[in-house]
Amino acid sequence: MIEGFSNILRTLNHSHVYSSKPPYGPPDEYPVLSDEELKKLQESMTGISFGNRSAYTYMKMVDDDLSPKPVRLPKPHHIAGNSIWSIDGSSKTLDYTAFHMMLARSALIEYQYTESPQPIHHDIKLYDCGAVCVVDGNIFSHELALFSSSTKGKKDRQDFSWIPIVNKTDEPIIVSYDPSALDKKPSMHAMGWCNKFMQTLELLAHFKIPKERKGVVIRDGPIFPIYASNIDIQRSLEFSLKWENKLLICSSKRISESTLFLEYLMHPNSESALDFYFQNQQVTKSIIGKLPADYLLLQKILKPGQRTPFLEVFPHNQKAILEKNPDLIPICTYYMRKRSPHTIIRLEFPKKYLEEEYRTELSFAISCVAWQHELGTKVPHIQEFADMQCQLQSEANVLRKVTASRLSEEGLETLEVYE
Repeated sequence: MIEGFSNILRTLNHSHVYSSKPPYGPPDEYPVLSDEELKKLQESMTGISFGNRSAYTYMKMVDDDLSPKPVRLPKPHHIAGNSIWSIDGSSKTLDYTAFHMMLARSALIEYQYTESPQPIHHDIKLYDCGAVCVVDGNIFSHELALFSSSTKGKKDRQDFSWIPIVNKTDEPIIVSYDPSALDKKPSMHAMGWCNKFMQTLELLAHFKIPKERKGVVIRDGPIFPIYASNIDIQRSLEFSLKWENKLLICSSKRISESTLFLEYLMHPNSESALDFYFQNQQVTKSIIGKLPADYLLLQKILKPGQRTPFLEVFPHNQKAILEKNPDLIPICTYYMRKRSPHTIIRLEFPKKYLEEEYRTELSFAISCVAWQHELGTKVPHIQEFADMQCQLQSEANVLRKVTASRLSEEGLETLEVYE
């Protein structure tokens, strides 16, 4: 990744060439983010609502009753012969006024569990993507195209797959900034692009999991990443439904931003739920509506080692995907850790797993995630390890030094953003 950026930086125009050119702005031939994609930066990754607008078209209870459910942790003989995978991602943006460099990475971690000790019991795979968002078309020479991954012909396509692009290239992807967008800040465009590439790499990892091994896949965040393109989300999730020996559970720790359970209790038909969870406490919808997030509410509903009943939810922003494939409608539940601190995670999985043929595997998958959460603290232990592996701080530090050197050589030191 650093080598690819180094090649790009060699195409910087010298300051006397750059300064002699008339103002130009961003190039027109590269893809840009739409206003809709930029708005997603303001939304929670767990479906927070704005004003009086609900994040969901509908939500309904799937379990037979409202009571919290105990989650049994798996026994050693249940886990033997299985693997647990975790998918997590990270991203970094480096701002240089006329251009922004973006680094994205996903980690695919596998823990293998056997009855007898093995020389190799875990596996680490990393998938990287570098990108440059061009704000001023004068900053790079025409040689830029020689050292970048082509996105030619993609700008005018509303929804196309980024997975093949991030999967096949070691060269940075060149994208552009749209000055006519509602959000004029180039840094926000760069952040949006960076999140898109990171989540695309996470979806790419679905296709990299060994077919022959059975177990549970735990992906960080919601089941529908909000920045990835719809076609990539749909393809990766539908591919996961075809696994014959493993299930996908998405785990999110951002409960402080989640309003799903609050919205459920605010629903017009939720009076029975309010009476059930807060018996004889005179809790009304107006009182519930004052709470900012699920976390404050769940502390009063769950006991350690319990999960909330399954909720089927239909997010507004995924209507196009879910109308095509109702099997992908999210089923959500919250789990509270048995051990102190009693942290809570939100789990999501496709509605398809509620079918009778998946019931045993689903129970096992949820118990495995709960067990990993007992080993971890804020998140399941394997997620903590995946998060450690996908960090980009060292690469970002090296790239800052390389970029500072190149800018100095070309007399462009003023492009650096000094904070």
